[in-house]
Amino acid sequence: MVSQIFLIAGFAVVAVSAVLWFRLRVAPEYKAFVGDIPRVLAALSVSTQEPAFAVLLLAPAGVKQTEALNLQFSLEDGHAGFDWVLLSPTNIRDEAKFTEFAHAAGYAPVMKEENSVRYLRVDDGDIAALCRDIVTKLYQWPESQPMDLIAEGFEWTPR
Repeated sequence: MVSQIFLIAGFAVVAVSAVLWFRLRVAPEYKAFVGDIPRVLAALSVSTQEPAFAVLLLAPAGVKQTEALNLQFSLEDGHAGFDWVLLSPTNIRDEAKFTEFAHAAGYAPVMKEENSVRYLRVDDGDIAALCRDIVTKLYQWPESQPMDLIAEGFEWTPR
């Protein structure tokens, strides 16, 4: 009987530890506004960890929350860039729309692939302005409306 109690207690400790470990590995979610985009990029840019990334999630008019647009800043080899990751149905559908918009604004997205995920990356220029313009001009997202933010590998302090 005593050995069964220790066995049950041992399983409980393992289960709780696994749940806590998993929850600590999930990237925290915050809210961010268009005006926060330069601060998000600045905070990410000083990170010394990799992977480090910030994902802004928004569901423009007519887009389900489960198919939200994903706009990402990430560090590659210690250098921050803007990524149009081709995972979300909205990002996939609007790939040509993004490419045309970026080229018209003077940016040159480069197709890359990492871990079997394709994405367009912009490393040069004012990538915070590119992101802001995508949000406000390409998708008409109101500056006063919050977006979801996932921050991993860097310290983010919401206002």
